[in-house]
Amino acid sequence: MRKLLLVLMFAFPMMAFAKATDSVENTSRFQEGPHYKVVKGLAPSTRPTVTELFSIYCGGCYQWEKGPLITLKSWLSQQGIEFKQAHMNFMGAYAKQATLALAMTQGTPRHNAVKQALFSRLHLERKGDWRNDAEFFQTLEKAGLKQSDFEANQNNLLVMRTVLDWNQYGEHVHAVPGFMVNNRYLINMGSLKSHDELNALITYLTKLPAEETQ
Repeated sequence: MRKLLLVLMFAFPMMAFAKATDSVENTSRFQEGPHYKVVKGLAPSTRPTVTELFSIYCGGCYQWEKGPLITLKSWLSQQGIEFKQAHMNFMGAYAKQATLALAMTQGTPRHNAVKQALFSRLHLERKGDWRNDAEFFQTLEKAGLKQSDFEANQNNLLVMRTVLDWNQYGEHVHAVPGFMVNNRYLINMGSLKSHDELNALITYLTKLPAEETQ
């Protein structure tokens, strides 16, 4: 319940973002602590990267997926900043299975279909959490991922490596949606008031060292 409340606290201020009218070019106001947290222990990015940390169980994440994230991804592409997503396991009875399904389809045409099917079951169809494996695999098969393919690939080394990488994010994140820059800077979403301010903070963080300097 605590994590769900944190999700709502982080998600809804962002859902209400409006286009800022004031200038946000002055990035000197951004500070460690109020605006972002420095995370240690993750492999540094080799290029500017923003990773969204999300859960298919999170209503705020679903709203981001359908609206603000589209705009953000377009802006990131224009800036030459790579965008990634990592699914978190700390919400829902079938979170681990959902993570596996997303990990094994990552980079394939089925990935988005699987993600949208999982989101839709919970937030569009509002059928609640899956009650058993049969219901879960029925959702996946609608998106083109058969149960036999899921079971054949769940122990694939690449899939397990992806899940391990995502789980490492989960050690530092306790609410979603969240955004990590260069695998080192976790944005405090509650400190921001507009999309422009988020963009300015991302720009600022991509220019900071991607790893700890000696």
